[in-house]
Amino acid sequence: MKINKKIILIIIIAIILVISCVVLLLYYKSKKSNKEENAEVNEISENVIQDYLNTKENSVMYKDNATLEELKEEYKITGEDELYFIETESDGRKVINVKPDIDYKVAFCGMVNGEMPNLKDINKIYEEKAPTKNGIWININDREKIVNYLNNNSKLKAEYEVDQEGYLKITKTEDLSSTDEVIRKIIEGNKQYVLSISSKCYMVDVVTGKIVENRYNDLEEYQTYEYFQDGDKIIIFISENLENRMTNDEIFDSLIELAKQL
Repeated sequence: MKINKKIILIIIIAIILVISCVVLLLYYKSKKSNKEENAEVNEISENVIQDYLNTKENSVMYKDNATLEELKEEYKITGEDELYFIETESDGRKVINVKPDIDYKVAFCGMVNGEMPNLKDINKIYEEKAPTKNGIWININDREKIVNYLNNNSKLKAEYEVDQEGYLKITKTEDLSSTDEVIRKIIEGNKQYVLSISSKCYMVDVVTGKIVENRYNDLEEYQTYEYFQDGDKIIIFISENLENRMTNDEIFDSLIELAKQL
């Protein structure tokens, strides 16, 4: 029996030694693997940094005095010069964007005429048809629908109407809710909001300089609006929600949040 106990003890010790060796082997193998992995990551990071520095040194987009002509060539942009302006990103990179007033006029003209506008006509159409006062102006086709929604919204206690010029007005101002107050501040504020219910709008393609149709709900079916801003003028296209992906209240709440941010 004593011999058997010694044999069992020897076997147990041997097993423990084998397990310890395996554990140590795995540990050192893992440590080596981590070192190799870290070295590989560091090499990639260094390459990325070096590529960035090379780009920054040799690319026109990082030149302080880069001209519009140079940047258009670098970005392969082909539109007319008068459409664009140069912006500087936080890392110093120069980018080209369409002038906000042009994009705004294109969006407005497409909205009021219900078709793709021509760039040469946008100034004339805008001067003839654009509202001139601050507040909330609603596209003629959408006034009844928007007013009906507001007057039947449980979050609102005011009563609303659209005047002869197309501006939203509050006709009952007693005991306003917090959301009514947001709307009242916009109506009485120093910005102009233009509203239209449409899941498409028109804009200028940055690369080509051509006017294109933007069906924003085709790209993102849960997008509640698309908007353009030119200084204190904001035009908002409200999703038609044709597939009923959202409730009208969800769309309305998102518009109120947008108004608070602008």
